[in-house]
Amino acid sequence: MRYPAYILTTFAGWVNQIISAGSKGLPEEKAHKIRTVNSICLITALLAVSIGYFFYLYSGENGILIPAIFEGALFLGIIVLNKNKKYEAASLGVMLAHCLCALYFAAILGKIINISLILVFIFGISFLVYRKRWQRITGITAAILTLIALEVNYYYNIVPPLQLAEEFQYLLRWVALPCFLLFDALVLGYFVQDIRENKILLNQVSMLIFKTSHEMRNNLASNSILIDLLNAEIKDNPEYEKLKHYVEQLSTINSGMRNIVTNVLNMGEIENGSASGIHPETFELRAFIDGIIKIQQIKAESRKLDIQLAYDEALPVYIESDPLQLNIAITNLISNAVKYGREETPVLVRLSGINNNRSLEISVANQCPDIPQEKIKLLFNKFMTAKHNKRIEGSGLGLYIVRSIMDQFEGTYHVTSQNGLTTFTISFPLVAGQSPETAAPQQAIHQLAGLNLSFAEDDLMQNKLLSSLLQSFGCAITSSIDGRQLLEKLESNPTLPDCIILDDNMHALSGPETLRALKSDVRFKHIPVIMITGKGGPTEHWTELGARGVIRKPYDRFTLLQQLSQHLQSQTLA
Repeated sequence: MRYPAYILTTFAGWVNQIISAGSKGLPEEKAHKIRTVNSICLITALLAVSIGYFFYLYSGENGILIPAIFEGALFLGIIVLNKNKKYEAASLGVMLAHCLCALYFAAILGKIINISLILVFIFGISFLVYRKRWQRITGITAAILTLIALEVNYYYNIVPPLQLAEEFQYLLRWVALPCFLLFDALVLGYFVQDIRENKILLNQVSMLIFKTSHEMRNNLASNSILIDLLNAEIKDNPEYEKLKHYVEQLSTINSGMRNIVTNVLNMGEIENGSASGIHPETFELRAFIDGIIKIQQIKAESRKLDIQLAYDEALPVYIESDPLQLNIAITNLISNAVKYGREETPVLVRLSGINNNRSLEISVANQCPDIPQEKIKLLFNKFMTAKHNKRIEGSGLGLYIVRSIMDQFEGTYHVTSQNGLTTFTISFPLVAGQSPETAAPQQAIHQLAGLNLSFAEDDLMQNKLLSSLLQSFGCAITSSIDGRQLLEKLESNPTLPDCIILDDNMHALSGPETLRALKSDVRFKHIPVIMITGKGGPTEHWTELGARGVIRKPYDRFTLLQQLSQHLQSQTLA
């Protein structure tokens, strides 16, 4: 019983060696193409010889057998070319061999079989096997010339067909037809396999990009915190004033990198249909836009540009909108204007209310070469840029992200470019807000000073930076690297903290799991818990679990200070 299995295993090994001939040691894409060519040639050779011999036994016609054997040898020779690393010759040979064989058998068999079906296969090979443009053009041209030759011979009988018995004609037709369909199915199968493999590869690359971008955003957020701590040191120690310029430059570079990474992550959310949506907050509009311009101004100065703000004083002081998404949109517009603007010219940012302040219009204008109309129509598409200089770097994602954000805001976006002036404009519904009761920085620090805070953060750099920030607020801190360690420290420490801060994404015991454990324990359930998360989306589920508030990453020193104060000010802490 083992002998047939041994034969099958040995035969399968031989077949695999033939199919893999010449592909060893090559990059996977090229090796896959060679295996595809070898597979097609092996199948063609086996079918040609076996079917030719079958019909020879039935009819005794050497005009079918000899060409069939020659065809089989021809296709096996193409495999030998691949084995000897003659890849270009082999890839062209498989096309020409099929064309020549199609011509011959169409000529000798005439109307018996529909040889033109094999041309579908030949067209498929042109796109399946070939990657270079000239190769594909050659393949398609060969297929078209073969079709023309077949039609000419069909109408004029230049090569007279074999005279075969009627019953043999029917047999030949019904054997040949499934073979031709098999070739067409073979090409289709390879296309489907390529699409599936490319889709898997694309998903893997996308996951790698987004995971890498997420890690980069965490590190850039850490840089932001370090920059804030450096600024605080410079403010408290005048002797460090000379470092201020370098810290500002570092802040600008960090901000630019954060913008790129944020665009990549936002694109991933949009493509996956998991965009975080709009989460309105109340904030001061003028201070908000001034903060964005301040960061971009440093980069503008390096290109001898000046960002000017035209602000409509009739606008409400406070508005309700999503500051994170709006920051991304405006930053992309200003960053593009600075990047493409002509040196020693102004960049004008204009904020105005339209339709009786029912909508907010924000425009960003710069002086640069006019953008052609055909490009303007495509600028808000993914990976599109208006580069007029190859040295200008750009991913082509910024305006695509702006468009997506405006779609979520139910707003509009457009661009005009003429007479050397290009203006990008966005507008969206304007909702006035009430002045929030936020503490001033010194008042907020006074509220937090002396508090005993425990937190869990499994990223070691973020852990150290959060410790430094909280200590700079005058807090006594106890840090843990995950939720399990935090619970263990609570169990062993007789003094309970005034507040607990949890990162939501930790390996040993996640933020939500730790929060549930805290709220289910009568000893700890009264301690206010604040979650820190890098995820978008609503925060209601956190409050439903018992969290006092949520702080989103990336945060800076001022944001952390204000939000901690805001979340804890309603609680009288011992």
